[in-house]
Amino acid sequence: MSIEMIKSEIRYFLTEEDRLALCLNGKWGTGKTHTWKTLLIEAFKNENVSPSKYAYVSLFGLESLGDVRRSLFENTKGSTAFKNTEPFEATTSGILKKLPFLVSKWREWVGAVTRKTPIKIPLIADYSSLVELGFLSVQDQIVCFDDLERMSENLALKDVLGLISFLKEERRCKVVLLLNSEVLEGQNTKDFKNQLEKVIDINLVFSPTAQEAAEIAISDTAIASHEWVKECVVKLEISNIRTIFKLLRIVDRLEKILDGYDKRILKRAIHSACLYGFALYQPRDAPSVKYILNQPSEVYSLLSRGTKEKNPRKIRWSRLLKEYEYHGPNALDIAIFDSIRTGVYDEAKIKEKAQTLFQQLSLDDQYTSFKEIWKIYHDSFDDNADEFTTKLKKSILDCAAVISPSDLSGSIEALKLLGYKGDVKSLIQGYIEKRNDGKEFWLSGASMKDPDPDVAEAFAKKAAEFCDDLKLQDVLTDIARSKKCSKEVFESIDKHSVDDFYEMLKSTKGEALYLAIEGLIIANDTMQSIREKAISVFQWIERESKINHLRAKTKFFDKL
Repeated sequence: MSIEMIKSEIRYFLTEEDRLALCLNGKWGTGKTHTWKTLLIEAFKNENVSPSKYAYVSLFGLESLGDVRRSLFENTKGSTAFKNTEPFEATTSGILKKLPFLVSKWREWVGAVTRKTPIKIPLIADYSSLVELGFLSVQDQIVCFDDLERMSENLALKDVLGLISFLKEERRCKVVLLLNSEVLEGQNTKDFKNQLEKVIDINLVFSPTAQEAAEIAISDTAIASHEWVKECVVKLEISNIRTIFKLLRIVDRLEKILDGYDKRILKRAIHSACLYGFALYQPRDAPSVKYILNQPSEVYSLLSRGTKEKNPRKIRWSRLLKEYEYHGPNALDIAIFDSIRTGVYDEAKIKEKAQTLFQQLSLDDQYTSFKEIWKIYHDSFDDNADEFTTKLKKSILDCAAVISPSDLSGSIEALKLLGYKGDVKSLIQGYIEKRNDGKEFWLSGASMKDPDPDVAEAFAKKAAEFCDDLKLQDVLTDIARSKKCSKEVFESIDKHSVDDFYEMLKSTKGEALYLAIEGLIIANDTMQSIREKAISVFQWIERESKINHLRAKTKFFDKL
């Protein structure tokens, strides 16, 4: 049954004159109470409800039927409570307003009885006795019982159902029962099933889809960030309203912190925050935090294994994350995750990581701009050589930071073939001045396959400006970053001994160590002599201790 159909039934219940009992059954957090209260307030404000009094009672923590009856009396409100700011829950002032009514009713009852029969009238000495009498006033109203599944063991479910029947039949009340029947246990489960049809007239199962849950929780999609949350909620199949409300609070906080940044950064932050919140707040339904943060590569590798993969849960996670377009965390994501997990937002750290991401986005924008220039060439047969060469020249300088040596070479060749009249060498020099790269970058450019001769000459000249006393670690780091290297550099690496490799690896820490090892792996794939030295040094390291044995295996040997 769709949520709209359920809303229609609730509206019918609120306006119907017959005294009915309605059961709204659904999992925790799906929005049962929220939906009921929203429609109730709407009906009272539109004066389209009968009867006009209402009481909401949570059974959580109540120990006896006496407690339930007292709560019914204390929480009964008139229609004015829905028009003013008067709270729905019981308050001292609200209860005091009812005391004159109780006293007058008590006097009327005493007078009526004593006129007929002389009896000893009991003395009302305390509040509880007065409230028991107040239960007599609970009639001709709507009563809502919530949290049936969380009531005390001292309160029998069948007694509550009996009270519901009494209120409906004897007190002319409409009764609403909100619960999650899936968590009822033992005798309560049997009593609920046996008595349900006898007591309840309208039985509704509240199980919203993610789309329906998003519609319930996110009403104002004019706010861009809330619309983005809605999109994320639907993609992640989150149907828990409570979780969605938490995500909205997280996003509102992030929006304040990231105010003034590129909107793409905020959207990326929201995209990740919704996933992390889902994993933290609904661990039984979402991919695990460990899987999300530590194993992003499995998202695609698991799917490529087809039906041979024996872990259906991980396959489900992988599909979800792939459809969600999540490819693993960046530094900003980690800062956001830590904030959600701890509840403490390190604003300085989040802004620092956002700035780093902005710089990367700026580079991406430059690369996109460069590719767009080439579309002028590829995408038509128009006579637009002048437009293409003019824009390409400008792009080479504006986007130098993201143009690879091979792309530069191809661009210079195109300009020459199209009869570019400008100074090509000055254009290449302008590109070089815009870059801040090490010797390896310029050597790799000079040694690329079939380069433009002017580009190759300029790169070789730039490489010659560097001193040749670079450390082994620096050379390997440059290789790791560029993913390639010239023959001359490989030969210079090969001049180092196993002892040199050992001292370099043992003295290097952190990210620098990862880059050095990655560069060494690339180098050992190229020259057999480097490979033999690399294997020797890691065999040396793995013999030092059990932990180094494991490190050598995972960092080097497993990647050969």
